[in-house]
Amino acid sequence: MVIPVVLGLLWAAVVLLWGWRARPRQIRSPAPSPTRARSSKTTSAVGFALGAVIALAVHPVLGVGVGLFTWVAPHRRRAQLQRRRQADVVEELPEAVDLLRLAVSSGLNVHLAVTAVGERLSGPVGLGLAGAVQRAHDGMRLADALEPLPDSVGEPIRPLVRVLIDGDRYGIELEPALAQLAADSRMLRRRRAEEQARRLPLRLLLPLVACILPAFILLTLAPVLAETLTILRQ
Repeated sequence: MVIPVVLGLLWAAVVLLWGWRARPRQIRSPAPSPTRARSSKTTSAVGFALGAVIALAVHPVLGVGVGLFTWVAPHRRRAQLQRRRQADVVEELPEAVDLLRLAVSSGLNVHLAVTAVGERLSGPVGLGLAGAVQRAHDGMRLADALEPLPDSVGEPIRPLVRVLIDGDRYGIELEPALAQLAADSRMLRRRRAEEQARRLPLRLLLPLVACILPAFILLTLAPVLAETLTILRQ
């Protein structure tokens, strides 16, 4: 009876630690979605209720584990979505900066350049710029419409937003700043690609071990073991 309880407590501790380390960080939103918040609260309530039922009907440790898992799962899912969105922003940012630089060097002002780029990009950066242009058309100043983009789109877009705001408010020359920003954004995308490449062997380790190790044991150790057993029987 003691061993299952200890194993259950260890499993619950592992689940809790995994959820704590995988919790979403730096997720900022000026206007959180009420539907998402309500859905998260409903999922947590259902999970705690299910854990309480399992704790009373089956085993307390199993109920605690189920409750912790249902509490961790939404946070884990939200962290994965946040990381995926950040990756999309990093991937699209160099193209957006290059297009803005091309538009500015062609003689367009900040408003027209942002409008042109927002119409031609379909990723998170392009949609964010298009939304800022739409808010500017509704009567807001373009600089004020661009300010919330790091919160709604992602932190990697903050340097671009700062350059565009300075150009719209103070009339600074954008092309040198955009040239430096293009180099920085490409470096950031390259570092991210290198990081993903370094993680690939670790991700392949478990499938390789699970698929190759049984076959290796079957082809090498099984004949030796069978021959040894035959010799011992004789």
